[in-house]
Amino acid sequence: MNRGSIWLVALCTFFAPISAKLSEEEWSEARKKINLTDCWNYGKNLFFPAPVFSLTDGENLSFKDCGRWDLSEESQTPPWHLYFKFNDAFHGWGVLLSDQTFVMNYESDALYNSFKNRAEIKLFGGECVDEEDEETCLKKRGLLSQKLLGVKKVEVRHGRYFSKTITVWRIEKVTLTPSLQPACLWNRDNQDNSNQTIFNFDGQARGPMFQKSDFVPEETCYRRSNIDKWECDLYGKSICSSSLIKKVDWPSYLFIERDGRFYLRAVGPSIFYEPVKWLDLLPATKQIVSASVDLGLMPEIPRLKTRTGFGPDQSFPECGIKANQEYFLSEEGDFDDSTFDGRIAEQGGHPWHVSLTRRTGKQPLIDFCGATIISRKALLTAAHCFYGKNGFRFRARDVDVTFGMYNRSSDARDGLQQELQAYRVLVHPGYNHSRGDFKDNIALVILSDEVQFSEDVRPICLWNWNYGLDKIVNRTGTVVGWGLTSDVQTEPEILQEANMKVISYEDCYESRRRFFSLNLRPRENFCAGFPDSQRGVCVGDGGSGFSLFNQRYQRHFLRGVLGVGPTKTVTRADGNVTKVCNPNLYSLFTDVTNYLPWIVDNTPDIHPLSA
Repeated sequence: MNRGSIWLVALCTFFAPISAKLSEEEWSEARKKINLTDCWNYGKNLFFPAPVFSLTDGENLSFKDCGRWDLSEESQTPPWHLYFKFNDAFHGWGVLLSDQTFVMNYESDALYNSFKNRAEIKLFGGECVDEEDEETCLKKRGLLSQKLLGVKKVEVRHGRYFSKTITVWRIEKVTLTPSLQPACLWNRDNQDNSNQTIFNFDGQARGPMFQKSDFVPEETCYRRSNIDKWECDLYGKSICSSSLIKKVDWPSYLFIERDGRFYLRAVGPSIFYEPVKWLDLLPATKQIVSASVDLGLMPEIPRLKTRTGFGPDQSFPECGIKANQEYFLSEEGDFDDSTFDGRIAEQGGHPWHVSLTRRTGKQPLIDFCGATIISRKALLTAAHCFYGKNGFRFRARDVDVTFGMYNRSSDARDGLQQELQAYRVLVHPGYNHSRGDFKDNIALVILSDEVQFSEDVRPICLWNWNYGLDKIVNRTGTVVGWGLTSDVQTEPEILQEANMKVISYEDCYESRRRFFSLNLRPRENFCAGFPDSQRGVCVGDGGSGFSLFNQRYQRHFLRGVLGVGPTKTVTRADGNVTKVCNPNLYSLFTDVTNYLPWIVDNTPDIHPLSA
C-alpha cells in the first residue's frame, strides 16, 4: 500500500445530512441555493490545527502503539473493528480508540436506550476461534467478555444546518492483542490531505472487499454552479473521494494510513453523489476525547492578552508586607515529615490567610475552606467552596470569617482573632458547579464590616506585572491552611504550610493526561507541587491562596487560588475503601491574573487598575 493512503470502511446506517431539529421554515431555507464563490470564500480559510495527544512519544499518538495493522495476511479484518449486537437483531460496528473506549458512527435511539435500559448487548472484537459458532463469533470477530459501562452522544455541528451525532462508548478494559488493537485519531492539521489514495471495503461482507478510488480536493468536490446552503456548511470541513462501493446503504469511516499506522479521519458519507463528501472529525477531536474515558488532549494555550497592572501603591496600601518581614525572609524552616504538607507555619507568617466556617444550627464546620485578604472589605477564594455535596449553595449570612487565627485551641483566649460575617458572596458568573469542571473557579467574599489590620491581619497584593506563566515556571510559592494532614486524615490545630513549585502547562498535562485534558485551562489556571516530596494540599485547603515573594518590591503577591487537590484511593485497616489526599500529584490553581478586571470591578475598596 502506498504511503499516505486513505481507507474508507462502510458500516452502520445512512444518516440524514441536515439536523432533524430544523423547523419546516429552516428546512426550506437550508435547501436554498447559494453561489459557489460565496461558499468558497466562507470555507477556504478554515484551519484546524493538529491536536496534541502526546508531547513525549515523538509520534503524537492518541493511544500508545495505536493504528498498527499487518496487511500481509489475506482476508484479515482490521483489528479495531468491534461488532455490536443487541436483541439478536441489530448488527453494527464501531472503531476501538483505546483499551477502554470505542466510537460508533451511528445515531440510534433504540441502541442508545437499550444501554440505558440494561438490555443485553453483545460486543465482538479480536480473534474469532470458531467462525461457525454464532454465539461466540460474528463476522470474524470473537465475543468479548468485557461489559459496556457507559455511552455519551457527541454532536458534531458544522455551521447552522449540518449536524451529525456519533456515540462514544466506555467498556471494561480489554486486553490488546495483534487482532484487537485501537486505531489512532488524526494527529495533523486539516491542510495535510493532498495526494491521497482511497480504498473501500464493505463492512457487511465476511471478508474485506476493496475498491480503489482517489482523493478529490474540496475545490473540485464542490465545483458546481450552485449548491444548497446546508451543503455549504460542510465546505472546509469535509474530505472528498471520487467514488464509493456500489449500492452502499451503510455509512463508513475514513482512515488515512501513514508510515504503517492507520488514523481515523472522517465519517460518512455525508453526500453520496460523486465526488463523495465525508465529514472531517478533526474539528470534533476535543469533543470525542472529552467523551472518552481514557484519552487525553493537550489544551490549547491562548495568546497572552495585554493587560494593565496596578499603580506604584500596589492593589492596596501596605499590601504584601509582614510585620516581621526581615525575619521571615531569612528563615527557611525545617520540614517536618510527620505533617502531610511539610511543616508547621510560623506565627504571623501569613497574615492574609483566613478561615471560612459555616454555621449549620449546630456546630460550625471548622475551616471548610481558606481565603485571602485583598482589602479591608474583601477576600478572594474558590467558587466551589460555597456548594454542598448535593449542589445547593450556601447563604452568605451563614458564612463566618476568622482573621488572625494560628492555633485553633488558644487564639480565642489570647485575643488575637477577629471574626466577621460575610455580607455577600460573589461567585464568578462563568462558574457552573453542576458542570463539575472547575472552570472560572473563583469567588469574592464581601465582608459585613471592615476588618481591622494588625500584625496578624494584613492584606496581600494582587499580582501586578507580566502575566505569562513562563515568568514564574519553576518558582516556588506557598500555600497554607488547616486542611487534613497525611493519610490518617487528621485536622491540625496549628496552621500548616506547604511550598509548591509552579510547572509549565505542558509538564502539567503530561503528568496526568486524561485529568488535565479536561481540567487544565491555560491562562485560567496552572499547576504546582512537589510530587516526590510528600508535601501538598488536602481537604479544607480549597480556596487558599498561592503566594509568591517579589524581591524588587519586597512584597508578597497573590497569584493563585487553590481549586483542585489530587486524591487517591486507599484501603483502611478495617477493610473500608476511601479517598484520601495524594501529594504525589500536582494541584490545580485558578490564575488570579486572568480575573483581575472582575476582581477590581467587584471589590468596593481596592485600588483601580492603572491606565
